[in-house]
Amino acid sequence: MLCLSVFTLHAQHRLVEEDIFGNLEFRARDNAYKATLEKNIFDDLIFSDSKNNKIEFGNKYLQSQYPGILKDKNRQVDMLMGLVRENRSKSSYSAKFNVDIFDNLIIEDNKGYKLERGRDIFGNEKVEERINGEKASFKRNLNGGLEYSRGRDNASLTKDIFDRWTYKDSFGNDIQFGKQTWTRIMEQYRSDESFFRQLLDDYFY
Repeated sequence: MLCLSVFTLHAQHRLVEEDIFGNLEFRARDNAYKATLEKNIFDDLIFSDSKNNKIEFGNKYLQSQYPGILKDKNRQVDMLMGLVRENRSKSSYSAKFNVDIFDNLIIEDNKGYKLERGRDIFGNEKVEERINGEKASFKRNLNGGLEYSRGRDNASLTKDIFDRWTYKDSFGNDIQFGKQTWTRIMEQYRSDESFFRQLLDDYFY
């Protein structure tokens, strides 16, 4: 078996090895915890460990989010170690990261979470989430405004005929931004989407 990144990993009392099939295995020094990162026949990468956690990364997802990783063993080692840090305190957790035939990003786990991110027919990003059975969505409407909803609550950021932008939500917040203020906001946030997400953080969540 070929030992990878020996110096760095030994210094941290960790060891990663590669088997004859090119799969990676992490084993704690006390052998109390083990994790692997395997590539299947479809060129998906699958993380699993001795605490019954399993995370699958589809090939199209890897090409989109981690281009070149399937040919870069050092980056695979980094991915494995990151997954070890994230999951070694969990048990019986599973998740899948995929991109479907319509190029929509889909993330789903066994804890009631699902994310679908793609673009509408006009090229605008749309996001739908399901969290413990509650649906949430983020999208741009036909008038160019932004809308977010979660369960029975909702928020919007829209522009009127006088180019004034207004944020409203179901909690009673109603904030209007004048032209000069909006110009400064765009200089800081670069896009209305980024600013809308900040408003959601401030007033909605």
